[in-house]
Amino acid sequence: MTDNAFRLTNVGVILSEAKNLNYSDIQNHWAKSEILQITALDYMDGHGDKFFPNRHLNYGEALTTAIKAVGKEGEAQKLSPNNHQKGIYQIAYNMELIPKPEDQDKLIPAPNKKVTREEAANILARALEIDPPMGHEIQEAKKFTDYKKIADHRLPYVELALQKGYISGRNKNIFDPKAYITRGEFAKIISNANEDLLPYRNIVKKSGQVSNIELGNITIYNTDTTSNIIGYKGKDSFSVQKDKKIYNGDIIKTGNFLTYYMDHNGKVIYAEIGNKKTKTVEGTIREINLDQREITVWDYNDKHHKFKIDPYIPIEELYFEQEVEITTQGDKVLKMATFSPIDPERDGYIIPGTRFRVGTVLFANNSEIEIKTSTGREKFQIDENTTLFKRGQRVELFQLKEGDRVLLSFDDIYSSKISEIKIEDEEKHIGGVIKGKIELIDERNKEILINEVYELNQGQWRGRNSKERIKLGTGSIYEGGKKITLKNLNKRKKEEIYIAYENAYGNTSISKALMKSGSAMEHKDKIQNIDYGTGQMVVSTTSFGFHEGTIVVKDNRLVDSLNINTSQNVYLVSDYRNGNRTASVVSIEDTGILDDRIDGSKLLVYKGKIEDIFNYKLTLGKYNYKLDKEVLTNSGFKSNPGTEELNLSLDTYIYDSELQKQIPTNAFLDSRYIDLIDIKDRELRNRIEKDHYKNKPAYIVARETSYGKEILSINLIPQDLNKYNDTVKLDNSILGEINTINQENNSININKVKVYNNLTKRWEYTENKDLNLNKAIILVNDKPLSLEELYKIRPGSKAYIVNHNDTAKDMPYILIIEN
Repeated sequence: MTDNAFRLTNVGVILSEAKNLNYSDIQNHWAKSEILQITALDYMDGHGDKFFPNRHLNYGEALTTAIKAVGKEGEAQKLSPNNHQKGIYQIAYNMELIPKPEDQDKLIPAPNKKVTREEAANILARALEIDPPMGHEIQEAKKFTDYKKIADHRLPYVELALQKGYISGRNKNIFDPKAYITRGEFAKIISNANEDLLPYRNIVKKSGQVSNIELGNITIYNTDTTSNIIGYKGKDSFSVQKDKKIYNGDIIKTGNFLTYYMDHNGKVIYAEIGNKKTKTVEGTIREINLDQREITVWDYNDKHHKFKIDPYIPIEELYFEQEVEITTQGDKVLKMATFSPIDPERDGYIIPGTRFRVGTVLFANNSEIEIKTSTGREKFQIDENTTLFKRGQRVELFQLKEGDRVLLSFDDIYSSKISEIKIEDEEKHIGGVIKGKIELIDERNKEILINEVYELNQGQWRGRNSKERIKLGTGSIYEGGKKITLKNLNKRKKEEIYIAYENAYGNTSISKALMKSGSAMEHKDKIQNIDYGTGQMVVSTTSFGFHEGTIVVKDNRLVDSLNINTSQNVYLVSDYRNGNRTASVVSIEDTGILDDRIDGSKLLVYKGKIEDIFNYKLTLGKYNYKLDKEVLTNSGFKSNPGTEELNLSLDTYIYDSELQKQIPTNAFLDSRYIDLIDIKDRELRNRIEKDHYKNKPAYIVARETSYGKEILSINLIPQDLNKYNDTVKLDNSILGEINTINQENNSININKVKVYNNLTKRWEYTENKDLNLNKAIILVNDKPLSLEELYKIRPGSKAYIVNHNDTAKDMPYILIIEN
């Protein structure tokens, strides 16, 4: 494999100076590393050769540090050139870090007065000059049993410091707000805040690997595509921390990973040598988040790893299931290599898979597929040579669904003909739709906290007991048809929001979110008309607008509004404002396994009487002299007059549900000529010998294509002729999702259950069902499955059940599953 590792460019020259940090009293202190860092960066100072880490911090030190931290020390010096402390206090009064006294000539609180933990957090947070959390947004402080001891006017800023991770409690239950803080503890707080404070001080932090050292200069290849040559001797020297000890630049060696800081003049003032070992992960890309510049890699030990990608790596050139090798140190990506199976001897040969497109399926059929990408809509050709893969296995075209995310590969860079389609697995399907009120926006961690949460479940909003914290992930947030950011949401607290979420790789994140923009209304009916050009549709004789922000869900996938069609049953949530109704959430219901499929095929379920079996043909006829054979629709079994000839094959699965045994296919096909000695089971042999299966009722599952109707499976059912009239009424259809599988007793539990009511002619939601499969034929993606293979069924798969309950007990005869 060829290594396409990303390279670094742009070389500059930097000079720097050193600072003495030899403190004799921090050698065994728990915050030694942080003290060295913040004194080297000139947030705090020692006194001679001591730092006094265990001495209580006073107001003079706290205010000076906070003013320095936000780059206002120069202003303080200008205000009072002859009294530096007075200038610091004046800036502190102006910034409202502390209350302004009537007599500003007096420094109040006194500079030597000790500072409490709550006041230290309050002063630093106020210095940032950003809006603190208020009211219901105060969550972290309330986790401590003593939070009520925090002064009311300081509480929002203490909360801000807690949310940003600057300060923590004494333990998980105690904050201890009135305790005095030490200089060492405050140094730790400043170190925690360092990343946020650097921009205030015009200090630039860079990281890179030392590639060369010669003639008093160090060459560093940075992770941001630049390189620097820095001096490290004489007037260019600077302090270097390694393993919590300070050295001069001579400690730096070729190959070291260096983090260094430059002031506004471009001079290095401090550096740290990484003490963590490098780690290499090899695997394939499973998720790409362009907005957050994050990728998820599935390694060859079946583990998932998430990496933050620096700007120097062209993340937009990466693609789903691409092989990568990533070298990290701590949480820092040092190097990424991508691989392609290129044979250098085949010069001019177009390597299969070297041209690709990634997008979401809008439409597809036997001959073409249209996807939606970040740049718009694109259409490509499909033919009989196009192969599809899902979860590493080859699948059929009908398993591709609208809303699936796909990687299309091409063997010819000049052709629109696809050679391979890789379908992303269920990890990225939405877990559901919720609504709630925005309580907190955490821009740093890119999270939303919502309360008063309701989840859309079986056509109803059902309350949840807990608040929900959801990451932004790869999703988008909309207000109307316009995208907005988390920063915009900070102004929308306490307002309602709809969120389609996903549970990818153990994390709950936003797939798509939409701000509620009016009074909510709900409708359940068919789409009567739709105009994509004007963005209008009619449901329940009422017109609704829709836009890019409308959340549209189909088959547990987030789909485009273009996938809404007339005659679809929908559950629609709209916002009514200024006389206009706009669709916020559209859930496309009753999309059945029996619907027409992308590849042009269709599943047919018959109920009738076997009239003849001959030459790989089965003739299905009337149930009896009163009842025609029937075919299953999304509205139950319907009469299907006349006889019909269906194709059989050696792959047809045949099951006797009375005996609960599989019938050898050859024996069934050649029952006129079969050598009965070949049938070992006595009961089956007797039935074949006596033509038991002729003129007997059966359920039949067939696949219809342009070439005819092929029987996939037959369930031969026991039937009392006197009950023919009643039996038809007792069959019903069930839709749901596989919840659990019990291999021991051959049963499944299904959730999200809908049952077709033959009396009301409507689908009705009901509770979870336990179903025993001893009498059922099972098909998974058109492939028959025996009871011994139930373990192959994936929880969450969509299920369609033909059920018979003439004894007030569910008796499934057919289970059709799409994995």
